[in-house]
Amino acid sequence: MERFEGKLVRLRPYRDGDLEYFASLRNDMRTQGWNQRMPPRATPESTRERLEDRQKSQHSAVLAIETLDGKLVGYVTYEEGPMHLRAMLGAITGPEHWGKGYAREAQEIVMKFLFEDRGIQVINLWTTSWNEKAMHGAAKLGFKTAARLREATMMDGKRYDAIIMDMTREEYYAVRGQKDPLA
Repeated sequence: MERFEGKLVRLRPYRDGDLEYFASLRNDMRTQGWNQRMPPRATPESTRERLEDRQKSQHSAVLAIETLDGKLVGYVTYEEGPMHLRAMLGAITGPEHWGKGYAREAQEIVMKFLFEDRGIQVINLWTTSWNEKAMHGAAKLGFKTAARLREATMMDGKRYDAIIMDMTREEYYAVRGQKDPLA
């Protein structure tokens, strides 16, 4: 499991004790403003059901993000599409942890796994136009805007665009100055 550890964070399977924090993230408009099922009402039990449902596929995971000293800061998810062509990546951290590089490193760890071990061709993620930090962070990882769904989300009564970003495996290795081991 050490391969799921970086300089700032480690990824691990989530535990029952994580569910209350995960539910609080789901109920925080700063982290879930894109969610159209408002008002927020996640509970630890509903969060468990949601996460268990997400993990029914053998080609998906929900992993807790914790600092190297064991502090829970969020979670990262991925779900592969058919035939190893694409995967959807997501990360959520508490606002008190924003700007510290935790989500970025967690995503980098999962991206490396998906491209190197799973042979994925394209990784997608999505965010909203009001979340410029997330868009900037994704661009720093090498993601490019693939689509913009106009006025598809709402935050504080104002409509914003949903932004879909993606990265091909060729772009992943080029941005990192590495050779694709599967090429």
